[in-house]
Amino acid sequence: MIGNGVKKLVSDYSLPGRNHRIIAWGVVVNASGSGFYLTGSTLYFLKGIGLTAAQVGIGLTIAGLVGFLTTVPVTLLAKRLGPLTLLRTLQLWRAAWLVALAFSDGMLTFTLCASMVMITQGPIFPMVQMLVNTTAGSADRTRMLGVISSVINVGMSIGTLAAAPLISMGGLPWLRSIILAGAACSVMSSVVFRFLDIDTSSAEPNTQKWYAGLVDVAKDRKYLALSAVNGILFLHPVLLGVAIPLWLVESTNAPEALLSVFLFINTVLAIVFQVHFAKNIKSTADGTRSLLRSGVALALFSLLLIPSMYTDVWLSVTILGAAILLLTCGELFQGAGAWELSIRHAPESKRAEYLGVFSLGGSVSNIVGPALVAVLITWGAKGMVVLAAVFVVAAGLIAAVGARLAQAESKTEMAEAAP
Repeated sequence: MIGNGVKKLVSDYSLPGRNHRIIAWGVVVNASGSGFYLTGSTLYFLKGIGLTAAQVGIGLTIAGLVGFLTTVPVTLLAKRLGPLTLLRTLQLWRAAWLVALAFSDGMLTFTLCASMVMITQGPIFPMVQMLVNTTAGSADRTRMLGVISSVINVGMSIGTLAAAPLISMGGLPWLRSIILAGAACSVMSSVVFRFLDIDTSSAEPNTQKWYAGLVDVAKDRKYLALSAVNGILFLHPVLLGVAIPLWLVESTNAPEALLSVFLFINTVLAIVFQVHFAKNIKSTADGTRSLLRSGVALALFSLLLIPSMYTDVWLSVTILGAAILLLTCGELFQGAGAWELSIRHAPESKRAEYLGVFSLGGSVSNIVGPALVAVLITWGAKGMVVLAAVFVVAAGLIAAVGARLAQAESKTEMAEAAP
């Protein structure tokens, strides 16, 4: 029984096509570079460049805003270059500016280089999403994106673990080498994607103004609503990286060492089960249910944190462990539902514009989320009730938006079937 279950789980990750495997390897290498950067960058900024914590915060905030403002314009380049060419170009751009960042010597150069690196942050996944849609088709794209999400976690873990001994060495050369390793991974990932055997020509001739597709997205209120609600549900990385650490330290008597354990549990579960959550998401109704379940799981996570304030150590640890499981479920449901709905309801001729706008919801969450969650944490139990209410409202909104999307899709199919 257990053996069959393991075999079935493993079979979910099968990649029968050569292009599928190339995309997966390219993503693993790219994510490893992100793991290097996220693990060692802050230490390098503080000890290598000699910045203060306030300077690092200001510089990264500016870089985050630059990344947010450039996401859609850069994504639109896929219409001229094609998604594969743009993806490889972004990776080489990222590598070049990481090298420059590794030799930065002050606040100005640090902020400039970090901002140039962040320009690549938003558009890369939409490009991968478009490539997956091209190679896997609508029948298998969400399962394939589940595999991609899993290997992203694998790559991040590889980069994080590989950076640890370099950090332990101490000294500027070793810290600098972590940033340079991230740059090398970006170059290697670009090389891997070079072996994809797909049409790399631009998606369409330049017959319209560059902003014409954006006007259409701006008029598509259903898609904009979907993007906004998904942005709320995409608070789960902030909950893992900000809410859990702050709550554990400020509101419970659980040992701080558990933070790394909880992060490890979340990562392993995401690697193992993301495809299982995604493989059967093949319609608007499936995607809507998945996002709705994400909202419910995240609301329950928020409420479950409350009793950990009033219990002894071991019971608090147990409650927090259960909360991590709910948070992970919310993450996996959100990813699966968002992948399907975002590309299913993006017209093929305007897919770059639609996916670029869709990614902005997550960008806003990453910018606003940490401060919002930190404030709610200071409110204690009341703050967690408010957070749960936000996710309940998001679940209700996604149900309404999903129904409208399904209705519009049905009308389109009926019109196309009419003689």
